[in-house]
Amino acid sequence: MKLQATYVSVGEFDGQYFEVSFDREDPGADLDLSAPMKPYLLLQRQFEDYDGGACYIETHEPDRYAGHFRLRLVEFAPTRLVFDIDRATDRGVEVTFTLDPRPFQEVERIVCLIFGGKR
Repeated sequence: MKLQATYVSVGEFDGQYFEVSFDREDPGADLDLSAPMKPYLLLQRQFEDYDGGACYIETHEPDRYAGHFRLRLVEFAPTRLVFDIDRATDRGVEVTFTLDPRPFQEVERIVCLIFGGKR
């Protein structure tokens, strides 16, 4: 799957739950449920309970890219995230975007936590 994102945001809750989202629409804008779904990627990981290293992934393609999987970080840079999903098909995900240095540092911190600190 390939996605060009305009918005990148992160969330951290109680130091146990982390998420990063890549969207084409402003996540703060009102949602129009009658409009077609725009491409997006959401990655989440929680550390409250042992998760076996699995992350939750959700996209605009729920039949192909939704559920709990082990993920392997391939590349994370101010313009691109590339990772593999540990499964037989539809493994590769690439998201392109643009982040300035300060926002990149915060997103990088969350991405590293989600992917188990591996770069």
